[in-house]
Amino acid sequence: MMSPNKNLIRLDKLHRTRENSLTEVARITDENIPKYRQVNYAAMRDLINERKICGTQALERISKLQNESHAMREQAELKISRDCWLNEQQKLNQQYRKYDNEHQTWLADAFNDPDLLSLFHEITKYRIWLEENTIKFRKTTVLPMMQLKEELESKNINSDNVFNVMDALQIVKKEQNELILLLDHEERQIEDELKAFKSYIDEDDEINMIEEGIPESVLELPCPDDELRVTMLQEFLIIDHKYRETLVDLDTNYVDVISDENGGWDISEHEMLVHLYEIYPVDLKKRRTCIYNHFHRYFPKRSRQEMLNHEEWCNAQSYYLKHKRFILIEWRQARVSLKVKTQLVFEEAFELQERLAQQHEEKLRQRAFCEQLTNQVKKWREKQLEVLEVRRKLEESKRQAELEKMRQENERSLKQRQQTKEKLAEYYSKKEEVRLMEHETEQKRLEEMQ
Repeated sequence: MMSPNKNLIRLDKLHRTRENSLTEVARITDENIPKYRQVNYAAMRDLINERKICGTQALERISKLQNESHAMREQAELKISRDCWLNEQQKLNQQYRKYDNEHQTWLADAFNDPDLLSLFHEITKYRIWLEENTIKFRKTTVLPMMQLKEELESKNINSDNVFNVMDALQIVKKEQNELILLLDHEERQIEDELKAFKSYIDEDDEINMIEEGIPESVLELPCPDDELRVTMLQEFLIIDHKYRETLVDLDTNYVDVISDENGGWDISEHEMLVHLYEIYPVDLKKRRTCIYNHFHRYFPKRSRQEMLNHEEWCNAQSYYLKHKRFILIEWRQARVSLKVKTQLVFEEAFELQERLAQQHEEKLRQRAFCEQLTNQVKKWREKQLEVLEVRRKLEESKRQAELEKMRQENERSLKQRQQTKEKLAEYYSKKEEVRLMEHETEQKRLEEMQ
């Protein structure tokens, strides 16, 4: 609310005579009845126009500041992206040099191996064939398009040949569309072939191809005690059954992750998001915001919530693959350890038989010793299973902790956004109240002046 003195000062400025002199506005309080002189509306309109101009200039300055702030934020994000990409580029260059050295070493060995040399010649022929087809494709497709573009840019088109040019453009457009459809079809065929061939070149083949059951090398091992032999061979089946159940439980818990390829996203979107999470370091401030802004430049239709949901799916898939690989490695190591232990047990049984072959009492002791070895194997199995169970529980608790942490982060982010919305609503509410009060004051003043 403005004070009465300030209102009188403002009215003094609005009441002017034709001689541009100030006309004093005196409020005559005769029996509390306010009286004013005639208002100079021309001066009032000038003041209103002046205020409008000032308001327009202020809005322009605010808009300029907003644009500058947005540009500065864009530059900061681009700088962060550039720094992260330079680090990623350095890492990729190191990997390239490493694999190039391995490739050169393989080529050197290939010339000494007839099979590898034959394969190398086949690869060279295929590379030459690709280069020839690339050159042919460039001559038949790319170069005519470039020539047509140069002819169109040369400005030699007039009213006489404009229809011929349009017909030529339509023919080229039709040919290009047919070529694009053909290339898309071939691309899908190649992708299907690569997916079908992927199972044969999996990097974890040595882990996934676990030989279940009793190994042939163990079956061929001689053992003086049939009971000990049966017990030791059954251990392989017990371990296989236990680890197979663990894998089935893992697949059951993550059936949504397994069944939903790429989390329901397109392969290009999924790979782009995963690549961005690999580029931006974990300790980067506002990492998710940088990743989302970068990702949104390529796929503007994806919202931030969709990106967060896909991030959760990627984390679940990563945990599933990591835990499955861990189980398979343990399974393989357990079988190798049991195989070695079986050989040692059989050797010890033979040594015991040879030592006590001529004594009947020693035979009884041999049986007791075999039973002891059997018990040790059972205890060892129970210990291995217990260790597996403890590790599984630790991994599960760790996963639950990570999920709880992510949930708390999401709740904290939602709470902060809600608080910001409430503050903005409170600010605009107060601003509206002030505006209404000023409007009422001006309205009353106008009514009194009239």
